[in-house]
Amino acid sequence: MAQRLSLYERRRQLIVRIYERQQDTIGNLAFEFGVSSHTIRNDIRVLELEYPIYTRMGAGGGVFILDSSRLQQRWLTVHQRELLMDVCSVLDDEQALLMKSIIGGLSP
Repeated sequence: MAQRLSLYERRRQLIVRIYERQQDTIGNLAFEFGVSSHTIRNDIRVLELEYPIYTRMGAGGGVFILDSSRLQQRWLTVHQRELLMDVCSVLDDEQALLMKSIIGGLSP
């Protein structure tokens, strides 16, 4: 990729790519996103906690999506997330905490 993506945006695009392709290799994803294989592995470890993806080592290995899964586009864009985080500064502590939990639930 030509431009450097934020962590949030890279992970959002990474999960979309995996869902589109159903499987891919760590090396290919690292090349595509212009980051190291180590970075992609870390991203996958985080994404595995919320999405039905898994990795397999060795010949024929890579990153896979469970066959029965379908991606639901439920994420905020980077601009939407930034706007909502800015709004948190005018909320009281309890409201800001609630808003941040909502934002977290809509972020990969």
